[in-house]
This record gives sequence, structure tokens and C-alpha cells, in this order.
Amino acid sequence: MACLRLNGYTLDLDQAQLFDLYGQAVELRPQALAVLLELGRRHGELVTKRDLSARVWPGVSVTDDSLVQCVVEIRRALGDTRQQVVRTMPRRGYLLIVDAADTAPRDVQSFYRVAAALAMIAVAIVLVWQFSFPGAAPGRREAHDRMVVDVAVLPLRVLNASRESSPDGNGLAYMIASELARNPDLHIVSPLATAELRGKNLSPSQIAAMTHARYLVDGSAERRGDRLQLHMQLIDSSNSRIVWSGRFEPTAQDLPEVTEALISRISASLGATVRESDRAVLRNRAPASLDAHSRVLRAIALTIAPSPEGLRDARQELEQAVRLDPNYAPAWAHLGQAKTLLIFGHHDPGLGRQDLPQAIADIEHATALDPLLASSWRMLSIAIDSSQNPEAAVTAAERATELGPGDPDNWVALAVAQHHAGRTQVAIEAFEKAISWSPLRPPNYAIVAARLRYSVQDYENALRFARECMDRTPALGVCKAIWLSSLVRTGHAVEAQAAWPALVAAAPSLQTYRMTPYNTPMALSVDQDLDRLRMAQ
Repeated sequence: MACLRLNGYTLDLDQAQLFDLYGQAVELRPQALAVLLELGRRHGELVTKRDLSARVWPGVSVTDDSLVQCVVEIRRALGDTRQQVVRTMPRRGYLLIVDAADTAPRDVQSFYRVAAALAMIAVAIVLVWQFSFPGAAPGRREAHDRMVVDVAVLPLRVLNASRESSPDGNGLAYMIASELARNPDLHIVSPLATAELRGKNLSPSQIAAMTHARYLVDGSAERRGDRLQLHMQLIDSSNSRIVWSGRFEPTAQDLPEVTEALISRISASLGATVRESDRAVLRNRAPASLDAHSRVLRAIALTIAPSPEGLRDARQELEQAVRLDPNYAPAWAHLGQAKTLLIFGHHDPGLGRQDLPQAIADIEHATALDPLLASSWRMLSIAIDSSQNPEAAVTAAERATELGPGDPDNWVALAVAQHHAGRTQVAIEAFEKAISWSPLRPPNYAIVAARLRYSVQDYENALRFARECMDRTPALGVCKAIWLSSLVRTGHAVEAQAAWPALVAAAPSLQTYRMTPYNTPMALSVDQDLDRLRMAQ
């Protein structure tokens, strides 16, 4: 009997049945089971979307959404929250990865518990051995190299922060996290979330518990003349043991080499791999001066939790940074992002929609200076007016996820772009991947969740996420619009009418608010409900 082990479950190809840990049959829709069986028969190799559609729905024309829904159901049944069993190969198809022992005992119900127990013991031994001896020989680390490790980069403590030229700890954490996210063996907690938690004066152990991060990157920074003194530590959150620590004192020209050393040492300590191509990229990223670098770091911190005044300050910092160093890609990317946020939020009287092409051009200039900087592609996707050019936004976001697969913010950007392109089920899949390793989410995740749930007419959850969005980002009109419409759609129109005056008083833009992207089913529904509320006043 041909059986495959999948995340501890057993797929019996002969019986066409999936069994759980205790040998009980797992129910799947016929189409989802058929997709799983096709992937199982060709496990370890790419199965294209066309092949799967032709075999599961012979003679029937179906959209990608039907296949995506099956994959989502399969992953849910297998507990494959990290998408390590059924792997998506962008624009091509899917790949099924079986457990190390790729066949199960013939009598599944009799032997499954014993096999599972032995497997758990074996994994525990490997983990203990691996993490106790991070310098083990490469040949003995292969098992761990296939594992994914959750890492949170904490905002660095800045010594003598009162100095004007001091770096910013949030900005440094953002840059370190972005580089670590290049490694497919690492899942990085969004630096937006860690910045929010650090701002609440939580301890590293509390942050680890709330983010489910197994490892923490912590440290301090201080500007000393033309050098930046860094003291970094990698901490095992399970026992507070310092796995690795190091001190660096780079000049601006030394920053790429120090970044390379930092990323390599952290990755080596975790049994992950830094590719040679990534090292080459890092070596070419020297800012002209620490002054330009510090201005970019401060601007990043100002845009992590944006306010109108903070965004205007960030723009000034970044305009000065590009004057100091016209070839520093991060400065151009964040300048374009700051302009975009100011334009969309109507926070700068000197900027309007007519300036959006220039903001996009700034980010595109960053991608030309450094084509392998994932965050630039993510910012480009967000800046592109997706209602006018949704496919360009999707392409940019896909590039971000390819370059930074371990950064959940890249996957959220992809979800937004796909949603705007009308591929909501695919967008939900990308969003679920992002939140699968981000239990504590930045405020903007609630906006995306509200949009996606509303789009599939799950108004109860749209209402819940819109309320969270309103509480955490009260300045955003989109949150209020979705919340009001969701109230109407769940039969609470009277409550929506009662809430309208206070919301309009706090956000006058609701009087003329129109949902984007324009003319989509979601936008038409929201606009219709808001128009009725206006007429009822």
C-alpha cells in the first residue's frame, strides 16, 4: 500500500484517504482530496496549475480561485500553517513535500501512534543536539537546515540618543530584519509589531512570548564620531541563553561587511543558510556617510507608526539623505514611501495626487540602484495606484516575496495587490501565510483583514477587524467605512445611523468618502451603504 507522511498525517494513495495522528479518517471535499492525491502521486516535483485543473476538473473550465480554495483546505487539514508541506511555486503550481520517512506502516491504525511517538522523540533529540552545538559539522546539520525558525529583531537601545547624529534603534531593527528575511529558513516577526511592543516597555521575554519567537536579536548602538558602535546578541527565548554575541565598530564604508558578518553569524547559529548571492548584495550597500545612514534610520522610525507630522519630518530627513548620498537606495525607497503616505492621507498641502508619479519614480530609482532590496519592491507595490495598474502592483509584490520570503510584511503587500487585482481567494492565501507566523500583528494587518473578509461577504469578521482597525489607527477613514457598511450588512443599520454623526465629526472626509479600488463589488457595496447613511441624517 502506497502511503505518504505529511506533517504527521498519513495519505493513503491506494485508499484515496487522509488519516490523522490516531488513524482516523480526515474529511476533505472531493475536489480538495483529488488535488491532494494528484500532488501525492508526484510528490517532490512541481505540479502545474494546468495539470491539476485538467485532472481534477476534466473538461471543465475553472478559475484559479477553485484550485486555491482546495489548497487552502488541504493546508488547514494538515495543519500546514507555514506552507512547508504544500508549497506554492509562484505563477507555476504547487509542490508537495513529504516527511523524512515518506511511507507509513501498512496498518496505519495499529502502528501510527508508535511511529508518531518515535518521530517526536527523534525530532526532540535532533533539536537538543543541534541547538547545543551550533558549530556542528555541515553534514550533521542537514535535518535542521530544512526547519524554519521564528526570529524577532528588537529595536536596538541607542546610547547617548540625545545627540543629533545618533542612529535610531527602530530603523536599525527594520534594516536588520529585512536582511534576515532574505533567508528562506527564517521567519521574521514584523518589525512594525516589535517596535509597537518595545514602545510599551515590555521585556524581551514578554515580547518573545507574545510573538511566539524562538529567538530574539537584541543589542545597542552608539554613534562615536565617524563610527557606529554595535553590540548584538542572539538570545534563545526558551531559556534566555545567549547563543551568540558580537561587537562591531564600522564606519559608513564598513557597514556592508559588518551587516554581512552579523547576518552570517546569526544564520549560522540557527543552522540557516546565507547564499553567496546575498553576501554579494550586502557588500555593495555602503552609504556615503553615517549622517545619511542616520537620517534614513530616523525616517524609518517615523513611518513605522506614522502621524502627519512624523511623515512630514520623515520626508525632510530623507530629502536631506538623498542630497548627502544620491546613490543610497534605501533613502530613495523610503522617500517615495513617505511621499505616498502623505499623498494618500492628504497630510501635506504641498503634495497631491499629481505628485504620486514622482513618488513612484523615487522608489523605482531605488530598485534600479539596488534591484535585490526586497523592501523597495514592497514599497513600490504599495505606492502604485492599484486601481489603475493592479498587475504592476502584483508583480512588484511578488518580487518582494521572492527576495524576502521570511518577511510577513511582503506577503501582506502581495495580498493587498492581489485583492485589488480581483483575486481575493489568492489574496487570502497570501495573507494567511503572513499571519501564520505573526500572532501579534501590526495595525495595518487589521485593515487588510477587514477588506478581505468583507470581499468574501464574511461581514461578521469584517466588522470585528474593522473595529480593531478603528481602535488602533483611528485616523484612517477606510476602517470607519468598512465598519459602518458591515454594521448595515449584519442587520444593524440603526446602530450605524446612530454612530454616523460622531464618526463624521471625528473624520469629516466620511461625508464624501468613496471606497477604492473604484467600481469593484466591494467599493460599490460600501459606497451604497454610506450614501444611505448620509441621506438618513
